Amino acid sequence: MRELNGDHVPETEEYGMSSTVLRSELPFHPGRLWTFVTDELDSGAYGQILRAKGFFTLTGRPHVTGLWSQAGSVARFEPSAVRDTDGSERQELVFIGTHLHADALHTALTDCLMTDGENPPLTDPFPTWDTYGSDDTCDHERPRLAAGA
Repeated sequence: MRELNGDHVPETEEYGMSSTVLRSELPFHPGRLWTFVTDELDSGAYGQILRAKGFFTLTGRPHVTGLWSQAGSVARFEPSAVRDTDGSERQELVFIGTHLHADALHTALTDCLMTDGENPPLTDPFPTWDTYGSDDTCDHERPRLAAGA
């Protein structure tokens, strides 16, 4: 009824809701991203992140695109797709929250990306992903031996 009367305040204004998208062709440094997610993301320095979702890649995992799915402070990072080594290591993540500081969030995430000429890290704190490479086959894809063979 308020909308019809022209009295409605959009939720984006009333609650300070906004979103921002990070896109990059560079993969994330797993150690820097892990530290950011576990120590900084929920600090309030970037506003209150209510939801984050999208695709990301980590240096050292050249065949896997990950899925970042976050609601509140609960985040999941899991494999989403297998790609060729020539495939893009794109990041495409959206963050939705209240009173977001988009510029600060972009700067912090950009600091987690690999830099040109940087050596891959020796360690990766993210959990191991059970994936099959593009040349691997699953048990159900292997030909069955003929009976009696």
